[in-house]
Amino acid sequence: MILWTFSKKLTLSQWTRWYSTVSKPFTYNEAEQWIARFSKDSIPKDQVTVAYSRSSGPGGQNVNKGNTKVDLRLQLDNAHWIPAYAREKLKTSHRLNKVGELVITSDRTRSQGKNVQDCYEKLTGMIKQAVMVQREADPESLARLEKRRQYEDGKRKELKQRHSNKKSARRSKGNDY
Repeated sequence: MILWTFSKKLTLSQWTRWYSTVSKPFTYNEAEQWIARFSKDSIPKDQVTVAYSRSSGPGGQNVNKGNTKVDLRLQLDNAHWIPAYAREKLKTSHRLNKVGELVITSDRTRSQGKNVQDCYEKLTGMIKQAVMVQREADPESLARLEKRRQYEDGKRKELKQRHSNKKSARRSKGNDY
């Protein structure tokens, strides 16, 4: 595995920057290891813009006084610490504004700090989901799936034949008179 040889020498962002020059996605194990190392503390704070505004969420009369709603923005084109294929997934699966920023908002709580943490958690979840790749099936699973598919096809054909026989039995065979 490539990751194990570099894991002791490079940080997460350095390894990702090196690996992002390769356009192919991670393997399942590489993605699992990247996700295990990634946390909201791994997000570079200088690449994230945080803005505050009045919230329509909970807070009673405090809603009219405090700027508790949080807008967190991440410029995806400059986020080279995210693997290239994951950046493309984020661009296609999430809404970007006209500038190409991924905008995440939160007004769930009455606290500005908790809403900032909520935004970081949402961003972390989105990135982890974009990095994740599907595990390749082993030959035994593929054989088991093929056997199940053939069994289901046989059952479906048998059911269709039974239904066809029932319908044809109802048809008139000729004149009984």
